[in-house]
Parts: sequence; structure tokens; C-alpha cells
Amino acid sequence: MIWKSSADERSTVTAGCLLAIGSALVTSLMLFINGSLVMAVISAAQRSGPSWAANVQLSQFLLFTIPVVLVVVEWMMIDYVRTRTRQRR
Repeated sequence: MIWKSSADERSTVTAGCLLAIGSALVTSLMLFINGSLVMAVISAAQRSGPSWAANVQLSQFLLFTIPVVLVVVEWMMIDYVRTRTRQRR
């Protein structure tokens, strides 16, 4: 059995794939920016001398955890703004 798809089905699949790729790229960019900002804050805190900043394990945990939490919060904000600005049908 040969499965043939219509042009409408292919365009829907293509749009879904492009949306997924776009979301992955935006998420990667947000992680890169957030990681850079967190690294800068941790480096500045280590130089100023609080005792918690000298703990390498805590700094590493914060460097990997905070950017991910920030990405989740950013996507929640994007979703909130989109639902508020979307026109109702």
C-alpha cells in the first residue's frame, strides 16, 4: 500500500517541524544568554567575597540550575503575553 499525502497535509507537517525547530533555537539562545548572565553574577560575587560564593559546588549548581529556571519563566511570560494579546475569534 502506497501512502500519498496531499499538499495540505505536507504543509501542515512542515509548519509543525519549523515551529519545533524555531522553538528549539529560541530556547537555546535564551539558555546561552541566561547562562552568560548567571556566570557573570557568580564571578562578580566570588570577587566581592561572600562566603557562599567561594563554594565551588554551590556555584556550579547555581550555574546549571538558574538558567534553566529562567528559561521556564521566560516561556511562561511569552505564553502569557501571547494569550493576552491574541485576538479573540
